Order: sequence, then structure tokens, then C-alpha cells
Amino acid sequence: MAGKIGELLLRPDAFFRRLVEEPENLKIPALIVIGGAIIYAVSAYLTSGLTFKIFGNVPEMASMAPILGIFGAVVAFFTFIILFWLIFSGAFYLISMAFSGSGEFKRTLQCSGYGLIPVIIGSLLSLLISLYYIPMIQVPVLTNIQDPAAIEAAIQQLMQDTAFSELRLITSIISIIFLIWSANLWIFGLKHARNLPLKQAAIAVFIPVVVYIIFILYMAVAGIPGMGGT
Repeated sequence: MAGKIGELLLRPDAFFRRLVEEPENLKIPALIVIGGAIIYAVSAYLTSGLTFKIFGNVPEMASMAPILGIFGAVVAFFTFIILFWLIFSGAFYLISMAFSGSGEFKRTLQCSGYGLIPVIIGSLLSLLISLYYIPMIQVPVLTNIQDPAAIEAAIQQLMQDTAFSELRLITSIISIIFLIWSANLWIFGLKHARNLPLKQAAIAVFIPVVVYIIFILYMAVAGIPGMGGT
């Protein structure tokens, strides 16, 4: 398996050429995606914990914080699966129809799942960096939630914290770099999954990936932490 992953990351054209000669099988791609979703969920739980700490001294909120953190992690888990696997695969498939691509959607799902490995590596790296930065972040604490202005000021103070700002910037850069790496794999995967010339496969992958990179940059500039650092 390690040898196959090495070939996927270093020689994606050869990997996907061989893959499409085999029967379609979503088992391994699904396991890859679920592993990424777990990492994404853990990162989201840690990040959301910072926000909940703001309300740590509010009795009516303190007991809800763990539940809300778990809810955020569950949402992040399914967001990873839906966004990075289903929506990206669907976008690749639909755009490739404009180039008269052939091949089943299941094959596109299979290739897209394998191509997510760099994104997952980036998410794991972001998680490790978060574990380093989170203890350094100074979180303001409210004693009541009756003053909307105080809540807004506390959230702004958190967003402007130096360690939090650095964490947001670093994880955004990591997200973009590893997403571009995955995009490179997706191009070759779509080429073989949909029987497309390399240029047309690149266009089909390029469009949704660029849209998502713009979204990442917007989140970073707006000061909104992304779930999972991705």
C-alpha cells in the first residue's frame, strides 16, 4: 500500500492509468476520506473550543460548551466528506461533460478520493501546528451574555490576538499549498476517469479549485478561522 501511495504522489499519471484498468472500488478512497474527515473534525473541535472559552464564566453557557464543540466536530466531519469528496467530484464530473468526457461518476469519485491524500496531509500538519499555537492564544472571558457590544469586543480581541492571527495565516497557506498538490493529482485522475486530454482535465479541475482557494483567502482576510485549517 505504501508503494502505491508513493506512486500516487510522485507518478500520478501512471497510478491512475493502472487504476482505471481495475474494477471500480470505493472502499479505499472512502477510508482515505473518512480518515481526513476525522482529522478535520478534531481540528474543528480545538478551534471552536477557543470561542467557547470566551463564555467559560457564563453559567448558562459553560455546560453547553462541550456539547457545542462536539456538534461542531460532527458538522466538520460531514463537511469534509461532502465538500472535498462529493462536491469536488461532482464539479469535476459536470465540467468535464462540456468536453464530452466519458466514464462513470463512480470512477470519478474513486480517483478524487485517492487525490485527497495531500489535502489530508495538510490538515494533519495544520492540526499539529494548532496544538502548538492554541496554548499561546489569549482568550478574553465574559461573565455574562447580556451585553452584545461586550461579546463583539471579546470576539474581535480573540481574532486580533497575535498567536491566533499567525495560526490562521499559517493554516491558510498550508491549505492552499496542499490543495494545489491534490489538484495536480486530480488532473491526472480525471484524465483517466473521464478519458480526457490533459489540458481539458486541468481546466475541469482548475475551476472549482480556484473558487475554493478564493474562499480560503477571503476567510483569512476576514479573520474567520476555517474548520480543520483547510
